[in-house]
Amino acid sequence: MASKKRPLPMFWLVFIASMVIFALMLLIQPQRDATAEAHLPWNAKFAADGQLHALGLVVGQSSVNDAVKLYGKDVELKMFTDLDESNKTVEAYFPVMYIGSIKAALAMQIIVPEEQLQQTFNNGKKIVMSSSGGREIELYNQDKIALMSLPVSSITLIPRKHLTERAIQMRFGEPSRKETQSDGLQHWFFDSLGLEMILDPEGPEALQYTNQSAR
Repeated sequence: MASKKRPLPMFWLVFIASMVIFALMLLIQPQRDATAEAHLPWNAKFAADGQLHALGLVVGQSSVNDAVKLYGKDVELKMFTDLDESNKTVEAYFPVMYIGSIKAALAMQIIVPEEQLQQTFNNGKKIVMSSSGGREIELYNQDKIALMSLPVSSITLIPRKHLTERAIQMRFGEPSRKETQSDGLQHWFFDSLGLEMILDPEGPEALQYTNQSAR
């Protein structure tokens, strides 16, 4: 069944375009502290209050600062817009993070009040064309600090290692439904996990957690 595709993090598209560079970083993985079982990607769940707990964070409540405490300080914040300056979004991106033995990148879309969003755009340090054909705005540190305390609306995990269908089914179970969307890719929905999994045969999978994936 085809349906309208949900917007994906711009940093995910940048990640795909940079696969060769990131491949050079695949060195021996250092010893990591034990990861709480609840933080593993297949153990996401909705609490009694309806809030989605995923990867050690709470969608709609946790901030980038909360993610930094779990996954380190190597994080980038940028704003993206269409060419006509519409559809402004701010995303945080962790190029390398670990959940237990899983090496991945992490993208988070930040919930920014409209007035603050416009002011951040006006303050933009530099504007360049993004890999998707829109605009990418580099931000000043003062604006980044303010944005890092705001809650996030989605969390997208991009594992470095390809996930086979068998591995997905063993860890996540059977999806609630499968769709081929307008991007031509398979989207698997795991409603009880708040998870939309995008399967790209030519690139990394993307595991997107949102409250909108529920029920």
